[in-house]
Amino acid sequence: MFVKNKSISMLIMVLAVSLLWCRSARAFFPSDIAIDDTLIQKYGALTSYEAVITFPSEPGTVLTITRGDNHWQQTFTCNSVTNGTSTAKSVGQHFKTFAQCPVNGDLPVSLLQFWIPDNPTSEWKSLGVSNSTRSFGFTDEDMPSFVYGAEQGDDSSPQIWLDNENFAPIKIVLSSSNVITFGSYMKFAGFMLPHSGTIKSGEDTVEFKIEWRGIRQKTSPLFFSESAIKKESGCVEPNGFVFSILKSCLSLKH
Repeated sequence: MFVKNKSISMLIMVLAVSLLWCRSARAFFPSDIAIDDTLIQKYGALTSYEAVITFPSEPGTVLTITRGDNHWQQTFTCNSVTNGTSTAKSVGQHFKTFAQCPVNGDLPVSLLQFWIPDNPTSEWKSLGVSNSTRSFGFTDEDMPSFVYGAEQGDDSSPQIWLDNENFAPIKIVLSSSNVITFGSYMKFAGFMLPHSGTIKSGEDTVEFKIEWRGIRQKTSPLFFSESAIKKESGCVEPNGFVFSILKSCLSLKH
């Protein structure tokens, strides 16, 4: 009888400790304000940049993204032995595309806008991420992370994974089918920036590399002019496997 009662007491104690730990863990999860403040502190000065994104599986495809004047411009370049070089461009702000060439190209949103939005928690919510759910998890590389928008084990709800030490975004889950990861963080011009990542759409995954060409450089607002993009000629909608994944994963409908 004593052994039985002791076992029950131990079980109750374990449950109590587990419950206390869970409550404590939730209490330490950063608030929206804390997340925004930390990201602004670390990346708020990153008001402009130029980055070239390449894809090891498709060397002929290059994506150049320029950020400045609170807007982004991206240029898709595809080099093909049979079709030569084709180019497409688009400009936008936040998660919206304002103008593109070709006009009906249906080009996706800037990949780097998903990494650091202008107003992080607010713009994450616009992607369907709920700030009422948050948890802790481990990435495939066993990196402890804050999971903003989902409980651990939920792989389908829109969610943002942040490094639990510096809040650097490491995974953006848009849906069960579309996932973006950012990794290989290294310091460049005073900022900790990602230099690699993956884009997953359905059963397909594409790896990418990021080469940062310039940080905090002055770029004329005309560079991001909608009318200038609309006047561009000779644009061709990109093709190929990489672009199909980019388009499938990053083309948001608002």
